[in-house]
Amino acid sequence: MSRVLYPVLELTVLKSSLQADEVHMEIKVALLDFDGTLVTKDVLDVLCKSIGKEKESEDLNAAFHRGELVGLEGLIGRINFLKGMTKTQISEILESESFLRTGCLELMNFFKQHSIITILVSGNIIPILEYYQQLLSIDYIVGSKPQMDDETIVGIDESAFSSKSYKLDSIQVILKEFGVTSKNIIALGDSPGDKGMFELSHYAIAVNPKGNIADSADAVVDENLNEAVTLLEELI
Repeated sequence: MSRVLYPVLELTVLKSSLQADEVHMEIKVALLDFDGTLVTKDVLDVLCKSIGKEKESEDLNAAFHRGELVGLEGLIGRINFLKGMTKTQISEILESESFLRTGCLELMNFFKQHSIITILVSGNIIPILEYYQQLLSIDYIVGSKPQMDDETIVGIDESAFSSKSYKLDSIQVILKEFGVTSKNIIALGDSPGDKGMFELSHYAIAVNPKGNIADSADAVVDENLNEAVTLLEELI
């Protein structure tokens, strides 16, 4: 069954630092960034390329990272390039190339073997995340919910988001359901946008990091997620 959570709560999060003598931890939840972490491409850009809007999408994303766009403006603009695209079209594009990072399948198998709840957290749209949820057997997805007309994307505006911290809001809903605290949470991400997840976790891994996100991580791996599996095996 597909499980999707949307934000309803405000959050206050604190980073639990991993002390030198804390060699092991019981991992119950893995918070997983999507673009740049589990996949090597920005999948919104990939879909925008299929309709001739790749440069426009990349420009909006770059403007956001330069601080020229505030709030959700850039994300909303990029998603709205996809108006008229269907879920079937999305699946067909991704079936031709999934862009999974090397070691991604091994990482997901590790989580399943150890009964770790997986939460895919992204600003990307639910139709995209649902495809990867099924592909990777992910437990929960958190993302942007565009208005749909059956299988067709109609568009999105700010009313689709509870706040700028909508991703953390949704994570907290799931954690409350399972009674999980930060001491049992690990996180993987690649950019400063993942800092909130890192602060919520007890152990954070930066994957092929961008910006200064490595400064907020407990460990850093490069292109291969098998390196993350090795770290986690040692941790538990």
